[in-house]
Amino acid sequence: MSPRTRARLMLLLVAVIWGFAVPVIKFTFNYFDSVTFLTYRFFLTCLILIPLLLITQPHTWRSLSKLSSREWFLLILCGLLGSTLQLGLLFWGLELTSSLDGSIINATAPILVSLAGYYLLKEKITDREKLGQIIAFAGSILVIVQPILESGKIFTGTFIGNLLVMGGTLAWVGYVLLTKRELHHKLTPLFLTANMFFWGFISMSIISLFITPPSQLISQLTTQYLPAHLGVLYMVIFSGIIAYWLYQKAQKTVEVSEANVFLFLPPVFTAPLAYFWLHEAVTWPAVAGSLVIAAGVYISEVKPKNTGKTH
Repeated sequence: MSPRTRARLMLLLVAVIWGFAVPVIKFTFNYFDSVTFLTYRFFLTCLILIPLLLITQPHTWRSLSKLSSREWFLLILCGLLGSTLQLGLLFWGLELTSSLDGSIINATAPILVSLAGYYLLKEKITDREKLGQIIAFAGSILVIVQPILESGKIFTGTFIGNLLVMGGTLAWVGYVLLTKRELHHKLTPLFLTANMFFWGFISMSIISLFITPPSQLISQLTTQYLPAHLGVLYMVIFSGIIAYWLYQKAQKTVEVSEANVFLFLPPVFTAPLAYFWLHEAVTWPAVAGSLVIAAGVYISEVKPKNTGKTH
């Protein structure tokens, strides 16, 4: 098996893991509310990542002493954007909308990152890529407004949920742009990931104190059945650590543009699980929006072949 084939299989596995993640989140809401879920998840992730960072990259901590006060502020801001804001809005949105809609909207993150990089960081993309990404983004807008198309009402729970998921996606875009522009050259990806979950745990712990008393939180965590804890462990181990590691490893072999194509696949794996396990309906606007997104991705990522003809 060639290195490129192995990398593509890794990326496909990442798409499967992240595609299953959204229905797992929805299922676990039967046992934990979003604040408890996130606090629990961030805590377990920190228990794994921080010791791993101390063991494998002890020199990284010396870099912190060289950071300016502005960079410290950005480090904390990035941590909050990538964890509490991004995942908080995603989880809150998923409490109101379907897992398929949430997965489709969330899968537009690579498009938004690329467009934001073009307009804000002056990164280069071709006209074809720009056109395809704009079309794909239009498809995500169709998915967001589908509750209005179906009911004729603006303020529906599903529509608000879709907006919250999009807000979480935009928070992730902000995290990627800030870390890429300000921090990636000074701190390792593992440190930035650990930093993200650390500030996520700190901030969600503070939020949970105002929503759920500590005694009630501990009681909830200790009395729930095994499936509730398995859902959180899936998000910590598979959707978090393993998927991020596979994605970073695969990117060493394939181009970023090719790796990004696989990030549009999770809804393909979300759909059957949402339909057969959660018994969610697959609506025509969601299908239409997905097809528009797929067309935009095709235009953006599939380059026309050179036929060799001269004119």
